[in-house]
Amino acid sequence: MNIALTGSSGLLGSQLLKDLQVMGHKVLCISSSISSPDKNIYLYEDLSSKEINFKADFLIHLASINSNLKKSEMDQEIAILHNAIKCMGKLDCRNIIFFSTIKVYGENSFDLNLIDENSSQHPECFYGKAKVRCEKEIIKLSQTNKFNYLIFRLPPILIDHPKSNLGKIFSLVKNGFPIPSFSAGDFNQRSFLKFELLAYVIEEVLKKEVISSSNIFNICDTKPISTNDLLRRFGKSINKKARIIYLPNFIFKAMIKVNRLQLILCRIFGNFSLSNAKLKTQFRLPDHF
Repeated sequence: MNIALTGSSGLLGSQLLKDLQVMGHKVLCISSSISSPDKNIYLYEDLSSKEINFKADFLIHLASINSNLKKSEMDQEIAILHNAIKCMGKLDCRNIIFFSTIKVYGENSFDLNLIDENSSQHPECFYGKAKVRCEKEIIKLSQTNKFNYLIFRLPPILIDHPKSNLGKIFSLVKNGFPIPSFSAGDFNQRSFLKFELLAYVIEEVLKKEVISSSNIFNICDTKPISTNDLLRRFGKSINKKARIIYLPNFIFKAMIKVNRLQLILCRIFGNFSLSNAKLKTQFRLPDHF
């Protein structure tokens, strides 16, 4: 099958590119900065101005400025999406898979709520707000441009890479550094995503050769885990015990009374629990996910 992929040079895209090729798909990479036709890499401008002998069955849109988006960059994020959709026309493509974010729902909270696809959206960061706009654009343009879409809302992905936030935490565990924490980190519930699950779902979508019904899914592991359990999982994966240093709870209670510190604590020890029930129904996930 022919796949067009944006964001192939990024952390997630580079790994997904390898997997798609292993699956036997022919992949055309669309880039904002690199043109190398001999390696099947084209600029957005190339696809608009040149005749490319490639008809795409699917376009997977991963490209993004970054997750720390500034307000001034929001329009650029939307422009990247528009460029990708224009490329669909040149590639005679009628199916798009768009990677969004759980930040469309908001941020971590000390309240424990299970979030599904129908939960209200309250994005706080500019990245989340930009993705809400992107989702709305896809839904609107799918009607006028006659294409089908799947929108996947992703939590943090469990990839050990030095450039990712989780990769930096993994590095602390790997190097044996003591990590200060609180007992609150034993009880909070946060959803994450194994890359293997993401690859599995993408493969299942491509097997069907066409998106029969446009839809939106939370894509995450079935069981949320706590912050401290995440550290222990990192350690277990390399046969090393995570050195968690529990600080007294009175320090946590004192810090949480300070607004700025409360935000930091909520980011680390807050809850963000997703339901993947809709995903499980659609794709019949194996038990280990």
